[in-house]
Amino acid sequence: MFDLCVVGAGLIGSAAAKHASRSSSVCLVGPDEPTGKERSSTSQRDIYGGHYDEGRIYMQSTSDPVWAKLAQRAIPRYSEISKESGIEFAVDVGCLSVGDRGGNYITAVKDVVEKDHINAQVLSGADVCSQFPFLSISNRDEAVFESHFAGYISPRRLVKAQIAIAKKNGCQHIQDVVRSVTRVVVNTNTDADSVMEVTTDYGRRILARKVLVATGAFTAFRNLLGVEVYPDTKLFPLAVTKLEISEEDAQKIKTMPSVLYFGKGGDDWNKDYPVDPRAPVVFYMLPPIRYSDGKYYIKLGHSHDSVPRLLHTGPQMKRWFDQGPDAQLTRQMADMITSVVKGVKVLSYHGDSCVVDVAPSNRPYIDRIHSQLGIAIAGNGYAAKSSDEIGRLAVELLMNGKWDIDVPKDLFCAKLKSDCGQSKL
Repeated sequence: MFDLCVVGAGLIGSAAAKHASRSSSVCLVGPDEPTGKERSSTSQRDIYGGHYDEGRIYMQSTSDPVWAKLAQRAIPRYSEISKESGIEFAVDVGCLSVGDRGGNYITAVKDVVEKDHINAQVLSGADVCSQFPFLSISNRDEAVFESHFAGYISPRRLVKAQIAIAKKNGCQHIQDVVRSVTRVVVNTNTDADSVMEVTTDYGRRILARKVLVATGAFTAFRNLLGVEVYPDTKLFPLAVTKLEISEEDAQKIKTMPSVLYFGKGGDDWNKDYPVDPRAPVVFYMLPPIRYSDGKYYIKLGHSHDSVPRLLHTGPQMKRWFDQGPDAQLTRQMADMITSVVKGVKVLSYHGDSCVVDVAPSNRPYIDRIHSQLGIAIAGNGYAAKSSDEIGRLAVELLMNGKWDIDVPKDLFCAKLKSDCGQSKL
């Protein structure tokens, strides 16, 4: 019998397991990264994760003060996680948030910087081009540049680091997929106790006093929250393009920071790009990163609002992960990279796919379904950098009944839906 079983071994689940394992007996259940054969239409595997990559942006400021607060709690612990695990996962190259001068996005970012006393510079478009001459940014734009506690993380290595620490603390990691979570009565020598029973696809039965569900976009496709009960989230298929450049070109632009863009774009930028309903051009871009194949890639991803398509079923999710984005979208994003980053030669490019689970509030669900079942999902496309804090908050709430961040708990309440309608917990 474990004190806690964490279902889902991704960014949030692995963080939760680490934090809980410091004071409780913990079991973490979730499959390892799929092999190439497992990520195909002929494979039986239908559960994947969002951390199979080497680049996610991190910074302390953002246009949403709640997400900024979560990031400000998580990012300073990166060095501690690396030291304790022996695994490096963060690269402090800085981050540029860029948008129309005077526009809603960049104004909101500047407000967060000021209110939260973040060490950042406000730059004009011309200043950006002077400091980073390989970037093409319009004079109409303005930027917030964070040079410290900002850059990119390897989500793959962060998960490995969190699991390594959890296992040092005695956590048991079971590489399996959970099929169902139910509350059962177990008879003891003196009494009958209600406990949680976790059943896996391979038929393993795990008993725990409490269960935390951290299964992201796949939560609705197993019986994890109750019979015919699902999280109220929308599942957006996201595409990224990874554009290969030479090691020589990667060295030429080695000072390139991570980039978030929300504006009208440059006059010389590619115009054949999906338009976001909130702004003509929205994207995030990572500087050159060396991947496991030894090649350097610049990665660009679009906003989930710019490709208004939703996934509703498990088979649809599997097809998206197995087949990836269409060639036109991949090319459009490759062209955007070469519009913004000048002076590099394109050796190749390819697309990849992921899915984001978006809550109506655009904030994560960190909540208790009942006294023995917790939930930590709905990353909304922003959670990677803050996953250590989201996992910690979920554990404190479920195991100790505590909420120790100066953000109202009500902002993170889970909304569930069933065949009988919708309810708010």
